[in-house]
Amino acid sequence: MVNKFIKPTIILLSISLILGVSVFIYNANNDYSVSKHFVGLPLQYDAYESSSTYRFNDVDVIVFGGFVKGIINEKDGSQNLLIRALSPLPTIQIESDKTTSISLMLENINPDYYAQSVSDYGLPMAKLTVNTLQITVAVNQESTVSIDPTEPIDSADKYIVLGDNRDGYDTFEQIIQEINGLNPAFVIDNGDLVFNGKPNQYRLFDNLTAKISTTLCTTLGNHDIRGDGRQIYTMLYGPPYYSFDFSNSHFIFLDSSPGWSEMQAISDKQYVWLENDLKKSQRKKIYVISHIPPYDPRSDVSKNEIPNYIQMAESGENWVEKKLDNYYENMDMDHGFQDPEEARKFEELMSAYHVETVYLSHIHSYFDYYKDGVRYLISGGAGAELLTEDSYYHYLIAKFEDTNSLTMVELPSPSNYYIARYQATIKLFADALYKENTIAVVLLIAGFSLLVVLLAIKFYLWKKQTMDKFGKWLVDIAKYSVKRFKEIFSNK
Repeated sequence: MVNKFIKPTIILLSISLILGVSVFIYNANNDYSVSKHFVGLPLQYDAYESSSTYRFNDVDVIVFGGFVKGIINEKDGSQNLLIRALSPLPTIQIESDKTTSISLMLENINPDYYAQSVSDYGLPMAKLTVNTLQITVAVNQESTVSIDPTEPIDSADKYIVLGDNRDGYDTFEQIIQEINGLNPAFVIDNGDLVFNGKPNQYRLFDNLTAKISTTLCTTLGNHDIRGDGRQIYTMLYGPPYYSFDFSNSHFIFLDSSPGWSEMQAISDKQYVWLENDLKKSQRKKIYVISHIPPYDPRSDVSKNEIPNYIQMAESGENWVEKKLDNYYENMDMDHGFQDPEEARKFEELMSAYHVETVYLSHIHSYFDYYKDGVRYLISGGAGAELLTEDSYYHYLIAKFEDTNSLTMVELPSPSNYYIARYQATIKLFADALYKENTIAVVLLIAGFSLLVVLLAIKFYLWKKQTMDKFGKWLVDIAKYSVKRFKEIFSNK
């Protein structure tokens, strides 16, 4: 009778494993699709002017402090131009050759805050989600309409800084909930948004951050650009470097993501733009945001030899990926720029243009130090594994008016012991694998469970004779024990 279960078990096992592996591969490599109604547009962004321009239905739409992301095709045949904000109060300028009306969807803002800032324009507006506002604009022939927000008098007085959330979904979700209760002007996430640039990871990150009820300002980390990660990031979040003004401050976002595996962290082209932007902003408090710090503030770190791996490896990326993921080897590697000359150049720029604070991450811990009059703040505790000594999960609350006011909010973290940290890391990766590939993991677990059942059946059939004899022996012992028990007590 047992033999009857073997064939269907093998069939179910094969189906579960094949489907599980197939779904896993599909999730990891399928192109990211925002929605079936969304059509992405090639990024057009001028970093010097902080502007993005697109011609939509004979109308030129120019965005300052944001970019034109795509077109939303509605079921009724109408279209919305989707704009993603890079700053809390982007300006929108519309130039038309004809009398018409266009519908704009402005995402990545606080809808109530933005609506208040443009209330004088009398535009029809509707709040679509916690961070998306729909605006209908009527424009006359050969005319221009400018939507130029005015910062409200009761403007938000703070912003949030965090970094290295990537696969720490539970901690990151808790941070998002707390952020929404704080009502900041915007949130800075300074890199390592995802673990290895896969579409399913960006999809999950995008779904999580869609719950943030204000502007999320991101920059690229070294994990974000693995594989096709840079391409996905550009489609979702726009340019790799940009800047904006808010209150009496100027915020500059840089792309240093190549600096972990390449000798140059920030490109020459970007340095030219950076210095030009710093010159234009000297009358404001300047804050610079990037992922990789110029120097690693920890002591006794070993040299990062990742560039040598790239030169040595025959298969290139696969070998590097293996080395990048080997925490026993890289958790104490130097996490600063690979080229000391570039590090000096960067720090000299920061000091020469009187930057208030440089916000960084990359190291999963917290460090706060000054160098030549500039404050460098490393905050990498938004969810990724904690392997650096004395590290803990956290995010920062900064005030616009008081540059010295900085509040750290600490979150539940694994105890500061070597074994406990690695146990927490294994659990973190297991949870992340499940959340990124839920269906695939369920199918694979079902397949392996069936495999265990199949092996148990085969073992039973293999040992059936021995097991039957062993069973008879146990029964005989039990019968003799009962008989002997009765004899002894009946004699008494």
